[in-house]
Amino acid sequence: MALPASIRRMVRRAFNSVGLSLSRYQPPVATAPVATTVFETLSPQEPLIVDQAEYERLWYQYKEHALSAHSGSVWNPGQDHTSSVQDISPVRFRADNDFIYQTRAHSAASYVVEALWVEKSDTHGLLNRTREAGDFGVECIRMDGRLWSRDLMDSVLEITFLLDNLPPQSLDTMRIVDIGAGYGRLLHRLADVTDNPHLLGADGFALSTAICRAYIGYRGLASRVTVLDLAGVDALTEHIDLATNVHSFSEMPLAAVTWWLDWLVRREAKYLFIVPNRPGPALNDGTDLMPALKDRGFSLVAHRMKYVDPLVGENALYQANYYLFSRA
Repeated sequence: MALPASIRRMVRRAFNSVGLSLSRYQPPVATAPVATTVFETLSPQEPLIVDQAEYERLWYQYKEHALSAHSGSVWNPGQDHTSSVQDISPVRFRADNDFIYQTRAHSAASYVVEALWVEKSDTHGLLNRTREAGDFGVECIRMDGRLWSRDLMDSVLEITFLLDNLPPQSLDTMRIVDIGAGYGRLLHRLADVTDNPHLLGADGFALSTAICRAYIGYRGLASRVTVLDLAGVDALTEHIDLATNVHSFSEMPLAAVTWWLDWLVRREAKYLFIVPNRPGPALNDGTDLMPALKDRGFSLVAHRMKYVDPLVGENALYQANYYLFSRA
């Protein structure tokens, strides 16, 4: 679908700011190909920060955990321990992979449209408190002197939704757990933009836990962010004020999702924020999650699209739905 004139003007302005143009395209001529891209990946030689011995220990611990019986096809640990799982490298773990799809299906124009939407939507000034470093393989564009990644932009929009719908200042004091934390994307951003000392991360995939611990430590956030392994999840006795789950429940079998939901009930969770791959919220196979949520006392209190403007949603990165539930 062609972009309308108003959006083309915004994209042209943003492209001009990085020395590009939408109006000078010429058909390719029969010359030697030249590889060009506006996407940036900084520091091509990344340090190995992940403790491989810890990852191996966690792999065997997780394989024996009850949750492993419900592993989905995307995050199945397999039969043997390997140093790299799926397309996730312990070195370039922020690259386009199963943690976060980035450039595989979108052009720079989609990044620009989302960046402009994020600037417009940043009513809480989050862009003044967190920035993109461009490391560990993450794919970015540079616009107006700032690096823009999907990591940064999605995080700002998600946290903005929470700030708009939770009690004022509550993100600074709530005990928050990010379930399916991946490499620590949302935990890192929450730590950047709040003063919260009670941030927790949890994941049923051993490589995620090992990478997340390393990444949080690398960012200097280990004093405020605790990355739980599954033994720590089982041992936790404190209540949870807010649980977040972004594109993670969708990729689990229903039995794994209900395992986590039952854990949240035992932890007396007050709020649950879900960003599914499919609206509903639903699993990738189409299973509606609402019955399981209602059975456990979760009621929907807020919902909106990631891009409220449908035209932006058609042309930016990965339209999504934001759902906030509460338990009395």
